[in-house]
Amino acid sequence: MNDRRHTTHYTTLAVHPKATADEIRAAYRRAARDAHPDRHGDASSERMAAVNEAWSVLGDPARRLRYDQELALTDRETIGSAVSGPMIDRRMPAQVLVPTGDLSRFPWKFFAVMGVLAITVVLIGSLLGDDPKPVQPDNFLIQGDCVTIDAARLELAEVACTSVHDAKVQSVLNFGDLCPTGTEEYRDPQGRGIACVLRVPV
Repeated sequence: MNDRRHTTHYTTLAVHPKATADEIRAAYRRAARDAHPDRHGDASSERMAAVNEAWSVLGDPARRLRYDQELALTDRETIGSAVSGPMIDRRMPAQVLVPTGDLSRFPWKFFAVMGVLAITVVLIGSLLGDDPKPVQPDNFLIQGDCVTIDAARLELAEVACTSVHDAKVQSVLNFGDLCPTGTEEYRDPQGRGIACVLRVPV
């Protein structure tokens, strides 16, 4: 049986489905370096395409939300089909639960206390936890990176977005593709293609 959970965008980037945006971004950088054709030749082009597709979905909050909803729906359908499929042992009579109307036996207090404790633990953890370390610039440009522009050499250099920068990367395209209107075109520092950047207002 082909389990979709083994071939999701999360497994392609080797991250947990609950990973933060920074963790996904760092995972994409690692996967893109590992699958880059400069390291493995044309044999890695299919892997690189899968990595780029995973980033295009998981790197966009709206697309990631839709994708997570699709995964959840697929999981529910898979469980439903497994329950109703031929694997059910039909020799055992089905047990039908009949509501008695007596809700007083349900442990409401227990679940209420456990819920309050869980929320308290999460809040304390978020207050005491260390802030995630920002991704350090490595000149491996992706959408959203901040860059400085060397006008004399027509080159880009990635910098932290908290520091002074000239522009922000809108997209990284293959050679021969055209940048969107309003952006400027520069060669990607890693030689992967063309970086389309949007100048930061002075």
